[in-house]
Amino acid sequence: MTRHKTLLSTVSLLAATSLTAQAPHVEPDPTPPSLRAAKVPKVPGLNRIVKSKHWAEVLGKAFFWDQALGSDGVACASCHYHAGADNRTINQLGIAPELGAQGFDVTATGGGGVNYSLRGEDFPFYKLADPNDRKSQLIHHNKNVGGSAGAFRSDFVAVPPQSQVIDDFAPVADPVWNEDHVTLINGTPQVVQLNTRRVTGRNAPTAINAVFNFRNFWDGRANNEFNGQDNWGPRNPNAYVLTWDGQEVDQERLRLKNASLASQAVGPPNSDVEMACRGRVFEDIAEKLLPRQPLAYQYIAADDSLLGPYVQPGGVGLVTTYEDLIRNAFHEEYWGAPDTATSAAGESDQMVHNFAMYFGLAVMAYESTLVSDDTRYDDFAEGSISALSSSELNGLNIFLGKGKCVNCHKGPDFTGAGYVLQKERNESGLVERMRMEKKFIAQYDNGFYNISVDPTSFDLGIGYNDPWGNPLSWTRQWLDYLNGGSTPVDSFQVDPATYEEQLLTNDPFAYAGDRDAVDGAFKTSGLRNIELTGPYMHNGSMSTLEQVVEFYNRGGNYVGNGQSDTTGYGPNPSNLDADIRKLDLTVQEQADLVAFMKALTDERVRNEQAPFDHPSLIIPHGHNQPGWFYDLGPLYSTDNIRVLPAVGQGGRQALGLSPLQPFERGLR
Repeated sequence: MTRHKTLLSTVSLLAATSLTAQAPHVEPDPTPPSLRAAKVPKVPGLNRIVKSKHWAEVLGKAFFWDQALGSDGVACASCHYHAGADNRTINQLGIAPELGAQGFDVTATGGGGVNYSLRGEDFPFYKLADPNDRKSQLIHHNKNVGGSAGAFRSDFVAVPPQSQVIDDFAPVADPVWNEDHVTLINGTPQVVQLNTRRVTGRNAPTAINAVFNFRNFWDGRANNEFNGQDNWGPRNPNAYVLTWDGQEVDQERLRLKNASLASQAVGPPNSDVEMACRGRVFEDIAEKLLPRQPLAYQYIAADDSLLGPYVQPGGVGLVTTYEDLIRNAFHEEYWGAPDTATSAAGESDQMVHNFAMYFGLAVMAYESTLVSDDTRYDDFAEGSISALSSSELNGLNIFLGKGKCVNCHKGPDFTGAGYVLQKERNESGLVERMRMEKKFIAQYDNGFYNISVDPTSFDLGIGYNDPWGNPLSWTRQWLDYLNGGSTPVDSFQVDPATYEEQLLTNDPFAYAGDRDAVDGAFKTSGLRNIELTGPYMHNGSMSTLEQVVEFYNRGGNYVGNGQSDTTGYGPNPSNLDADIRKLDLTVQEQADLVAFMKALTDERVRNEQAPFDHPSLIIPHGHNQPGWFYDLGPLYSTDNIRVLPAVGQGGRQALGLSPLQPFERGLR
């Protein structure tokens, strides 16, 4: 009984009063409703920190698109500029987390490696003789990842002067991300190695509708509770922000629920793969940006839906500073301490210390405006039957039935990891128990599944631990507790009455002997605007929706017998999700399913109309072809660039630009 009391006070155990005589389980209508009726999740306590929602959104949009944020000219938007995702095709091959020592693999066309230009024939990375038959001959398996080019390898030295975008840094030779160049030295041709931009080990998911995700990143490490400093939420025992009451500076430990987007936002800026020199911290970013004019080197449309009223004459930068925007957006309690005031830890600059909090909450405020709820499917869900064609309607029926898609892609945002998991709706279902594909029973994190895209040994996904040794997985925390381990570090509820597979007892500790199925599991991606957000899957291994449908139709990519397969890891011979099995869809049914998914595209996203308009952006896109970017010195390869023009609320058409195109259109 003592352990019951402990559990009730820590993870809010919800135990059914009787599991021996339950009412028949009635499944709700699986048809996803319109997103227009869904509300952005509320963040309890946010109003005591954020003074003005509007100014927070303005600040967040500036942060998100500003090239000065990165150490070498990379913005958050550099990986989220195309329908919220990344459709670059050059220098986009990355290495899965567990394959670092093995380096690069060869593509289906015989190329690959650093600075490679992807070809259409390179996809899918797992290529079968018959794409609808999992057991047909394997033609090729490229073990690399379709990731996102980020930062050059370098060591942070100092904050640069305001006239300079690039941080002061010390060059560091990169043993992996480099390529040979022939250059003349004293008149003699010699081969030298030049660093290229490093590439992430996972594909960049879209930022649009990400506000509905209960946790963010593919592995869920962007915690639902924002701690004001990093992505780890309550896991980081040393995270705090500084408050000012007019007389004293104090430390406050934030735990802002439903703020996973803020947790996510503060991760990339100091990643030495994504945006930063090695060793840079948020205090350095604060000292760099606070006195600066936002977007000082980028054009902004006069009719930009958020930034337009504050644009400098001539259209470059805003008529303010980041420090003033912070003062407009946040209550004085979180920035008002004079420089002479110090905290118990000795800090003398409250605004510098709290900069990560400003950044995370402001970017969350901006991304909360990026909700794509104006699709033909939303019209259909609200009663306009004619909004979908006969092919799309048939695709919807397959989505709900034979295709089993809705089992994971549920809710108005079409992901079981999002809206349906929000606390005020279904948080007690965060941990699920069901019979897996290999007929064993296991518990797992709801919304995270191992679908066998690649062997689990390549990337453990939510099966990893955090820097303090705690499992990312709620399930592992829960089962560890039931078996006498430590109290879960995350706050979540578990209700055995919601399990699909239940025992005839109301004692939750009866489930202590269960195994988990979390290794190699990744967050279910939303399907809205999926037509525009390729390449697909956490490893970016598929270039078209047709390839995605073929993958599910054949029952995935796993190899093995009836008891163990390539989704297994460690003591668990298989982690395969129950719905990964052969579907036997006809050619026409597959085409109809693709047609339905394309009906989930918001035309405002396709045309970058408000709220999806944006400032101009210079994006690095491979190296060493005609073009320029920033001169980082002799150790670094020259960037090719892709220039995005500033687009106002009228969208691309107002500028005579064509709409955004699917990823495969940009392949060679």
